[in-house]
Amino acid sequence: MTLHDLDDEHRPTFTTGQAADLLGVEQPFLRSLDTAGVVSPERSGGGHRRYSRHQLGRASRMRTLFDEGMNLQAAQRILALEHELDEARREIAALRTQLGDPPGGAASDG
Repeated sequence: MTLHDLDDEHRPTFTTGQAADLLGVEQPFLRSLDTAGVVSPERSGGGHRRYSRHQLGRASRMRTLFDEGMNLQAAQRILALEHELDEARREIAALRTQLGDPPGGAASDG
């Protein structure tokens, strides 16, 4: 591992036990998210799940949505819509930069 690897939010670093401890959830919760396709942890040489910081963020958001009363399907849809919104915002920011319109400029007033 290099120092650069520590910055990679997609690097599979955490075991199921470590991930569960960090999130304050039980290990079966994480396994159920894997089964549902919400997260797809990589496997170690011994077949153990390894989660990235990005996956922990998704799992944490799912836990919050469940706590708010959402079912699995609704929570997955919310995650997908939040991702689409983030992508659209990045695209808008990039286009504004290309046009020379700073964030909060005249184009965003109307």
